[in-house]
Amino acid sequence: MSAHLTKLKKLEKYQHWNIPYAWSLQQVIRDLARSYREMKTLGRGRPRFKKAKHHRGIRFDGSQVELHQILPKQKGQRKYPVYELIAGGMTYRFSMHRRIVGEIKRVTFTRDAIGEIYLTISEDFVESVPEPKTGKAEGFDIGIKDFLTGANGEKYKSPMFYKQHEKKLAKEQRCLSRKVKGSNNYERQRKVVGCLHIKTANQRAEHHWKLAVRLCRSFDVMIFENLNIAAMKKLWGKQVSDLSFSSFLTKLKHQTDKRNRIFYKIGRWVPTTKPCSVCGYKNKSLTLSDRQWMCPDCETLLDRDHNAAVNILREGLASLELGDVRPTLVDKTLVGYTVESTSLALNSTSAFA
Repeated sequence: MSAHLTKLKKLEKYQHWNIPYAWSLQQVIRDLARSYREMKTLGRGRPRFKKAKHHRGIRFDGSQVELHQILPKQKGQRKYPVYELIAGGMTYRFSMHRRIVGEIKRVTFTRDAIGEIYLTISEDFVESVPEPKTGKAEGFDIGIKDFLTGANGEKYKSPMFYKQHEKKLAKEQRCLSRKVKGSNNYERQRKVVGCLHIKTANQRAEHHWKLAVRLCRSFDVMIFENLNIAAMKKLWGKQVSDLSFSSFLTKLKHQTDKRNRIFYKIGRWVPTTKPCSVCGYKNKSLTLSDRQWMCPDCETLLDRDHNAAVNILREGLASLELGDVRPTLVDKTLVGYTVESTSLALNSTSAFA
């Protein structure tokens, strides 16, 4: 594929491909190859053609860039030291808030919807944040009404950030549609719409990061269900996109790796909602509108989400060989799982070493 790119760059139609840095074009080819590979192995969709303006970033290999400090931080003048980066024949100066410890592997320049440019430096050093062990494991059920419901009964809400800005965004987009495309007024209004989208995304990301850190500080093991997010979007539409479950789980996985915690997903087809978490009775008549139901066998009033969270926790601990998947009537008095409240041998496993 690289040889084919070299031939195309010699044609008059594709002379503009000689402008970008060669390694960056090769990286796009690697991305395309990875997309085809994931299509075959993971069953993902076929890669589609994208216009040149779709790409808002460019990458450089770490061996092709030079980075050095030119101004140290100084009290009362500079909060962070100033660095100079040379990449692709261009020189960039910026203040760096985080010290680079390892070897630079990749440098990425990204331009957002309003034209602001961000620089991301990837290194081969993984920062580890030591956290004291809590000795607790928790299962979580993901939902629309309550973002997360824990096996201990605690519910975690999530603001609908897109919904908060939806009316204002619709107004600004109507103004944009009335502008002449390509005019100065159109570009100014396009940046207004872009700022609203960026603000929504930043608010959501900040909430996700804070919640992920909070969970990592509270529990050693966090267990979730491997949900079909695409199917959930067909049922609930933009509510699922607004909550952005996949983005949150990605951030949580990053924090668990960083803080030496365990993040685990149980199988998608494991029954967690209909079985009673106390006696194991399966309520086959349960519907989506049933938020609470009474178990006819053990006569326990069950909250739908909390019951699912307990089953998720039990299934996950059994898969991790930290507990038993079978419910017992002894569990009827338990709310959540801790080392002290259950007979699970958590302290004797490497998960809490």
